[in-house]
Amino acid sequence: MRGINHLKELVENIKKTEEMISLHKDHDELDILITQYEDLKAKQVAELIDELTLSPFPGIESLSIIKLIIDKYYPLIKSSDVKQRELKELALSI
Repeated sequence: MRGINHLKELVENIKKTEEMISLHKDHDELDILITQYEDLKAKQVAELIDELTLSPFPGIESLSIIKLIIDKYYPLIKSSDVKQRELKELALSI
């Protein structure tokens, strides 16, 4: 765990990536560019979640923050939206 400042930096990086996604969607840019930014955001969110699971903070509080992150950056994802077979199977079991 690198500390709260590192976590804040990760959040800021996610926000910047979100801005880039919005900017390119608003200007009808190439889908490949948007896909690259969405892939980057997924990696950034995964890194933030990984850091929170290793943190010295209490477990339930970290889990609550992880839920907040997922709800904010990936709203309205339903099990029917999941395309990968194994993940869809897991989503349906939840």
